[in-house]
Amino acid sequence: MIRSAVPTDARAIGDLKVRAWREAYAGFMSREYLRGLDPVEDADEWAEYLAEIPDEHRLWIVQESDAVVGFCRTGPSDQDQDPDLGPRAAEVYGLYIEPERIGTGLGRQLFGHAVADLQGRGYSPLCVYAYVPNTSAIRFYERSGFRLDGTTRADEESRIGLIEARLVKPS
Repeated sequence: MIRSAVPTDARAIGDLKVRAWREAYAGFMSREYLRGLDPVEDADEWAEYLAEIPDEHRLWIVQESDAVVGFCRTGPSDQDQDPDLGPRAAEVYGLYIEPERIGTGLGRQLFGHAVADLQGRGYSPLCVYAYVPNTSAIRFYERSGFRLDGTTRADEESRIGLIEARLVKPS
């Protein structure tokens, strides 16, 4: 079941994000960095975000039984970083799936839901960023109709200087 996240989901989201990062990014982020990720700290940040979520943002989760097995966050694109996309552009800020559920269609379903919501709210074009070494994520987004457009940026969240490539879904 896909639904909007609420503050009480923060712990599950934080736990999932840390597990997903440790699995997906093990090939290009240091073991020390990934080991240092703190699910409690991450959960606190998610709780704060969900308590004051901006009106145009969405944080979708997939819940099965009592477990959060995926989440996807969306909202307007940053006009300082992506001015070329125009004022109605939006971004998929992140998509994370329980590692053992990758390849089951869950990510495609959640991502499709998030994209349809953005389009239904009149956003266009849409973009998503992926770490350059994360070729499986880039292929996933390309299969969803997004295309690399040559724009890159240094990732600020990981604080380790990885480069992210932008993929855009045209209008």
